Amino acid sequence: MSKLVSVLTPTYNCGKYIHRLLDSVLRQTYPAIEMHVIDDGSVDDTKEIIQRYVSKFEQRGYRLCYHYQTNQGQSAAINNHLKMITGDYFVWPDADDFYKTDDAIETLVNSLKDTDETVGMTRCLLEYLNEEDLTVNRTINAKRQYAESLFEDCLYGQNSYWYNPGGYMMKTKVLKEAIPDLQIYTEHDAGQNWQLMLPVLYNRRCLTINRVMYSVLIRLSSHSRGQFAARKKSKRLFNSYRKTIVSTLERMQEMPDGEKRDYINKINRLYDKKILKNDLIYLTNPIRPAIKRFIAFFKK
Repeated sequence: MSKLVSVLTPTYNCGKYIHRLLDSVLRQTYPAIEMHVIDDGSVDDTKEIIQRYVSKFEQRGYRLCYHYQTNQGQSAAINNHLKMITGDYFVWPDADDFYKTDDAIETLVNSLKDTDETVGMTRCLLEYLNEEDLTVNRTINAKRQYAESLFEDCLYGQNSYWYNPGGYMMKTKVLKEAIPDLQIYTEHDAGQNWQLMLPVLYNRRCLTINRVMYSVLIRLSSHSRGQFAARKKSKRLFNSYRKTIVSTLERMQEMPDGEKRDYINKINRLYDKKILKNDLIYLTNPIRPAIKRFIAFFKK
């Protein structure tokens, strides 16, 4: 009998997109899947679309469950429902992305199933699609050899570490060892990936399957109303990211206190620099055209 894979997906007003993810799960060759979709207070037709798929999942031999909560953000959606997963393996794709290949979940499982306790997670490569026509914008480099110790890459966002969660799969046993109470820090604007990935990646390996098996939709972001509003938003996001990472590190029981303090100090310095750089960009933006004209004049 195949071991169960649990899929946990938060969604907010993704009625336009979520059918692609649900269809891609239905097409999977892997025979044992349960999927929980957490509706984070959507006001579109998300609920109706998901409920249309419940019987389709049953016919396929899968299970699909719809859960509703008032709008609290993705991390709260994951935190409120993480204890529901019963599978041996765990994936948490975003609602607007989808599996590119029909054997994606089977291949991820096969990558993990015979590994020892030093391996906590596996991942595949991704492609990024333009929202309007689903043409490929770019792909993760398939020619590169990827390291297996990825904790600091995830922590600092270095070495082209990608956070799009759908291409990752965890061993549920390792997740429960790393986060015994299955409670993660919640921050409305910061998502849930640091909170899940960092504890599992600490002192454990992540394998990389050198195939593109997951598609990420590049959605057009809304425009900020003026530079001051954009600067305030960036500062808020940076501080949300900082609080999320620091709180996640503080909760990691496997990490010694001294090492924890060192990492937290480095994160605080890193985000102080990010905020300062962001402020400088917005302060110099209004005078950049004048500087360019000044330089051009003396180049004549």
